[in-house]
Amino acid sequence: MATMELLLIRHGETDWNAASYFRGHEDVKLNATGIVQADTTAEFLKDTVFEAIYSSPLKRSLVTAVRIAKPHELIVRERIDLLDINYGTWQGKKQSDVQAANPKLYQKWLDKPGRTKFPGGESTKKAWKRVNSGLREILFTHGTGTVVIVSHRVPLKLMTAYLLGKTRHDIGGIRHDPCAISRFEVKGREYTPVVLNDSRHLSKLGLGEAKDF
Repeated sequence: MATMELLLIRHGETDWNAASYFRGHEDVKLNATGIVQADTTAEFLKDTVFEAIYSSPLKRSLVTAVRIAKPHELIVRERIDLLDINYGTWQGKKQSDVQAANPKLYQKWLDKPGRTKFPGGESTKKAWKRVNSGLREILFTHGTGTVVIVSHRVPLKLMTAYLLGKTRHDIGGIRHDPCAISRFEVKGREYTPVVLNDSRHLSKLGLGEAKDF
């Protein structure tokens, strides 16, 4: 059976990541650190032959993907189903302010993320269906080679959970830091993790440990 390699990559840092603001569908751009992270990731992967590269259409993801794709002279394929989760009224607000204003729902998001629906936004259940439906379409389209998906923190947690045979209720135990890479070997419907949330290629930047936000 033919084997495919799947790379899941999160976009680089934005000012909203650094200052702990909820992002969601807000189209926040990469900051200087995020650009360097994207370029360092591109350099690390320049000798890998890509079959295709997909991205969320939001700038922070798309610019990361375009910079990673540049050495390969590939056009990034935008997919709306790879968008970040819609945090609704939390978008654009600081984490500490959301926690103070919505203590019960915020704690539920931490403790039971799979059962959370954001006010005016999306439920984790809906995001799971959206994101992993897109993931399955991508996997079905490609049987061999290396395929790259660039997306956001929560969608990548949802994809990782799916590929590990877990559920949306398990995403609290999964991390995906800015420009970290998760690799899976794909054989039909068998998904074998090679490495998860690997950011060793960024160590030379001396940025310290990323926070899970």
